[in-house]
Amino acid sequence: MRLATFQPRLGAHCETSTLRNMLHHAGADISEPMLFGLGQGIDFQYRDAPEPGRAAPMLTGRIGPAALSRNACAALGVELRESRAPDSEAARAEVVKLLEAGHVVGVSVDIFHLDYFSSRTHFASHYIAVYGLGDSLAHVVDTEQQGGAQTLPEESLRRARGSGEGFMPSPNWQMHVERLPARLTGDTDAVLRERIWDAIRDTAERMAGDQGTCRGLGALRRAASEVAGWGDALAAAEETVPGVGRFWRFAGTGGANFRKLYRAFLHEARQRTGDAALDPLVDGFGDVQHQWDEAIDLLMAYRGGDEGRRTLETAARLLHAIAEAEQSLFERLLATATERAGEPV
Repeated sequence: MRLATFQPRLGAHCETSTLRNMLHHAGADISEPMLFGLGQGIDFQYRDAPEPGRAAPMLTGRIGPAALSRNACAALGVELRESRAPDSEAARAEVVKLLEAGHVVGVSVDIFHLDYFSSRTHFASHYIAVYGLGDSLAHVVDTEQQGGAQTLPEESLRRARGSGEGFMPSPNWQMHVERLPARLTGDTDAVLRERIWDAIRDTAERMAGDQGTCRGLGALRRAASEVAGWGDALAAAEETVPGVGRFWRFAGTGGANFRKLYRAFLHEARQRTGDAALDPLVDGFGDVQHQWDEAIDLLMAYRGGDEGRRTLETAARLLHAIAEAEQSLFERLLATATERAGEPV
């Protein structure tokens, strides 16, 4: 079974790409940055390594898996349905049933089992859109970095979906969108304009507030306080520290990638609303994005020794500065959005 009219839409991040493909096939063409913004996707999360000292903590720049899709669909008035099958056979049968009903299906996978992925690391919080499934082959859409539309052995997809290894696994989980509200397909621009300020306000309120030391800017400050000591605290630091930098830059979960998406969302919000109050905030997130890139460059350049220690100290100062800059930006966003939310569009 393969959706004959499906047209892939490529993106930078796995979940927003998957959601965009599901919505586009259902009849609503919404950009990836807009979905990220309406989904309130930006955050910072600190999760302890399973064996502290042997590996770095998991540090991500977004909210939890599937929460973004739930938020975006709620903002758009779209019914998002999720399910988890008891085993691989039932999971496959559910996908076939949904494809036959005309739906693109979003699934969570462990990248280790995807044939087209070069990574040999188990990471189970990755999303792809399935638009075809036959006796031996599966047709999916991944991020642009991973080649977009891909055809892979059905057995590879089965293993990837059923994996219980890696970061936050969700074996045999899937999602799809039901029929879209008529107004969303008939006047998409009006719906988006109405939802933008509420999404900005709710995101900014969360990010400017105190979320403890595992989420938000408190988590970023915690990470910044620890980075300078990673050379001594982490085993095989000359491999582990650059690995964090590569993960942030290329895996889609890094600070710069999501700050870039959020900046693009604010830029599109400025275009749709015509509100010039967003201009300095768009510029501010551009500056933050560059700071994140500088911090990532420093981590990737780490080679140990005295020079490496100084490199990590510089990275730590930069991450502290980023936290302060983001705090200011989200407070300004909150003040502006609180004024705008609820006003006539």
